[in-house]
Amino acid sequence: MTIGLSLSVSNNSLKIFVGLAMRLYLVFFIIVLGFFSPRCFGQEVIRTSVSEEFVNGLHAKYLKNIAKHMNMEIELTPMPFARRLRELRKGNLDLLVGLQHEDDIQDEVVYIKPSYETLRHTFFVSKNNIDNLQSFTDLKKLNIGVTRHAKYFKQFNQEPSLIMVPVSTLRQKIELLKKGRINTFIHYQESALPLITDMGLQNEIVLADYQPTEVNKYYVTISQNSPLIDKKHLFETAVRAAIADQEFATIRREHYLSLRGSE
Repeated sequence: MTIGLSLSVSNNSLKIFVGLAMRLYLVFFIIVLGFFSPRCFGQEVIRTSVSEEFVNGLHAKYLKNIAKHMNMEIELTPMPFARRLRELRKGNLDLLVGLQHEDDIQDEVVYIKPSYETLRHTFFVSKNNIDNLQSFTDLKKLNIGVTRHAKYFKQFNQEPSLIMVPVSTLRQKIELLKKGRINTFIHYQESALPLITDMGLQNEIVLADYQPTEVNKYYVTISQNSPLIDKKHLFETAVRAAIADQEFATIRREHYLSLRGSE
């Protein structure tokens, strides 16, 4: 009886020892993998970012396509738009897409020309209050949901009397409109409509009768403070090749077709 008990204890001790050894080995393996990242081998990585709401969205696909052209790895960190701009200017991010260029002031951001796409912003309203937005003048009486630090169309950007409510995400705009805390919000139609549908609000939140006619150009941008700035000419070549081959347009079309197919 004593021998049997002793063997049982020994077996349990052995199992505990083996289990502990396996855990330690797994931790060691993860740490080693961390050390052998692409950066440690001298392989350059493009540090970039997209909206926290659209980690696998259109902008992420654009950026991955550029990285493929450059034959480089990509490190994609989700963050709000305002923070993305700050980190790009500091050089903590190398590359961004989806920025407008309204003037000739260069600051820390290099805009790759030509623009890769041209879009028109869209106003959304509550269906019950659709008559409240029939012209640009009506906007002066409304609380307008906007993305913090984003630029829109020229007349809108330069009108000082507009009451703007800045937020970080598209979902926040939709929620504020649903609760009546804003009267309208402005965003891209293609990305707003699928989220409105996902939230089950397609019969409550609709396109406003008034819509801007002005279109906006969007650019791929590089940080002047990025360690990759010496490859600016290679990024320019990659972006221009993708534009010439209509790769951005193809990615965009397939992306929104896949969204409609999942509805």
